[in-house]
Amino acid sequence: MFEVFMYPVSGIMKFWHWLIGSFVDESTAWLVSIILLVITVRGIVSPLNWMALRSGRISVLMRPESTRINEQMNHAETTEEMAELIQKQQDLSKSYNYKPAAGCIPPLITIPAFLGLYQVILRMSNIEQGSSTVGMLDAADVAAFRETTYSGVPITDFARDHGDLLNPIVIAAIAFTLANSIISVVRSFLTTQFDQKVNRRIFIIIGILLIVAPILLWYLAHSGPLPVAIILYWGWAYLFTLVQTIVFEILLHKRYPLTEEVHEMRRESIRAWRQKDKKPALSKEEKKRVNRLRLEARKYLRSNNQQEGPTASE
Repeated sequence: MFEVFMYPVSGIMKFWHWLIGSFVDESTAWLVSIILLVITVRGIVSPLNWMALRSGRISVLMRPESTRINEQMNHAETTEEMAELIQKQQDLSKSYNYKPAAGCIPPLITIPAFLGLYQVILRMSNIEQGSSTVGMLDAADVAAFRETTYSGVPITDFARDHGDLLNPIVIAAIAFTLANSIISVVRSFLTTQFDQKVNRRIFIIIGILLIVAPILLWYLAHSGPLPVAIILYWGWAYLFTLVQTIVFEILLHKRYPLTEEVHEMRRESIRAWRQKDKKPALSKEEKKRVNRLRLEARKYLRSNNQQEGPTASE
């Protein structure tokens, strides 16, 4: 199953090793190829990460107006009125160039990259030197990689056997992760609607991960089957992520600052949560009526768009 992930990862490493192999020795070339793998993968994903972060911020900036439209929808009486509100909501999204699906793309790249790297290194650690190929790495590449060392330790050795040597890297990776998590928690606090149960629980989970993630990373580094090369990858990957997060936060603050209306909505949500002041929910009959109107309104809008299409082309 994981073989498909090994080929692009091993191909990137082989390319960088080939490119810089003429300037440094074999061992250094493989070590640098791991760093350049981080830069390559994270560099490809960075624009997508920005799109996801921007999309989330825009959804927050849209929230006051979007909330008002949703409340009006709950009181719509006719199909035409509901259609007008749906169109208004669509126009709002278009005016902000809102793309909610953007947040789903980065994990589709970063997770396979990590799995591919882990499988490449793990398989090279478990085979005899020069006896097989791994991904796009031939037998000679595998043999050279297995001879690569970091401070005298083969990078295919398990990190748990060299804790003293790797502790500085692990601690640095944990520090980078912790700093990145703190920035994420602060960002989430400024944008979470605390009177909504799902949003509140997501914020609590993020806060718990702030504590659990460093402990988990330390445990995996000292007890898990992680080669030294993975620890090196961790250190550079989390450093890259932290730098990226700081840059993105600066861009968000300058280009998409939170409005006072957004801050007031958050403060009001905290007051409502603390006072257990729940908004009156629609009855089952009202929900059915609103959903029926939405369905009819969407059909009404599609019908109008189909009729306007030929007219516009004429």
